[in-house]
Amino acid sequence: MQDAYAFSKKRGKKDHKNALLWHLDNGMSALMLGHYKQSIQAFNAAEARFDRHRNLFGKSMGDLGAILINDNVKSYTGSVYESVFLNYYKAMDYLLLGDINGARVEFNRANDRQRRAKEFYHKEIKKAISKMQEKGSSKLSAQDSAAQVNAILAQDYSNLDHFQAYSDLINPAVSYLSGLFYALNNDRSKGMDYIKEAYGITHSITTGEDLLFFANPTKEKFTWIFIEDGKQATKQEFKIDLPLPLPNGVYDASLALPQFLDGSDFHNSFSITTPRQNKDFEELVYVDGLIASEFKKQLPYILTRAITSTILKLGIEALSNNYLGVMGGLVSSLFAMASASADIRNSVTFPRKIYIARILNTPNEQVSIQSEGQPIYSFSLQQCPAHNMLLLPDTYCSNKHNILYIRSFEYTNIVKVLW
Repeated sequence: MQDAYAFSKKRGKKDHKNALLWHLDNGMSALMLGHYKQSIQAFNAAEARFDRHRNLFGKSMGDLGAILINDNVKSYTGSVYESVFLNYYKAMDYLLLGDINGARVEFNRANDRQRRAKEFYHKEIKKAISKMQEKGSSKLSAQDSAAQVNAILAQDYSNLDHFQAYSDLINPAVSYLSGLFYALNNDRSKGMDYIKEAYGITHSITTGEDLLFFANPTKEKFTWIFIEDGKQATKQEFKIDLPLPLPNGVYDASLALPQFLDGSDFHNSFSITTPRQNKDFEELVYVDGLIASEFKKQLPYILTRAITSTILKLGIEALSNNYLGVMGGLVSSLFAMASASADIRNSVTFPRKIYIARILNTPNEQVSIQSEGQPIYSFSLQQCPAHNMLLLPDTYCSNKHNILYIRSFEYTNIVKVLW
């Protein structure tokens, strides 16, 4: 982890094209290492780049030069799910620093990004698609372009139709942890609204029990445990041959496109055991599904851009052949081949799944968390006096609420106390 932190910090200063990705990686590495202030700095740098790119999106995506240039030579602009995660993890940094006000700001930002995601994909992406279609309309009409896009979506991306639960791009882990934060921090009404949102997406028993508890609070105290496991989905390149009906004939064009590639789990399940309770963790978020849902919303733009770019390059190639001879045509052909490459960049720092469990606190009990029968973390609960007392490692107060965060890796685990 220390090596990843040092490497990502170094690359973030040198690789400006992919700086957003390096800053995300650096922020996550710092969080895992316990360097919370450095983590916040890295996430701030990533957030500044993300917001700048989003503000420039509507203007730059319709430019002719932008359409002709390969996306891989341009700065990585990021996805909404990445920006939501960075504010979510920044909120964790502030909680771990004991800065409640800082955490509140980041939870607000994370949830605000989720609200604005729908507007971005409905308005800005649609506007960018229209601009690109205008550029290629003299050779391929907007109607024909849309038909080509829909055909590719139906044939090569039908596997993305299984993630309807995340169609609004709401990450229920963000909603749920935000809800717990507000409910436990004297804003029960706002907290319950966020927990309701998480319940509406996941229908998990734990979130439902929380709604009942916060609606009619008792003196009972609970410990919530969030577990993140696995490696998120990535993308790979694939190519398809597409017939383009242009005014002077039908051309066979090769399109390089990104394809969704499933992530991987480190563990398949988790359970928690006390002398009085034994339960399985519930899957709160399937992060691959969240990524796939946003990827599907990006695809009409990606496909329209690829088709428009190919049309324009075919036009350049035809002009070069007619007016610049064999060498001119060869140069334009080489340019078309070199620039026909899919942008498959995305972050690789986030989990594949997020699990949740809640236990009722009982004094002097030992709690064990297992994965497929193998222990991964144990802690004890102890009655704490009103004044501050120094607790032994892996010991938490039974007479207060606790929120634990565990990042599960293949051979180790990192535990953080958020509340």
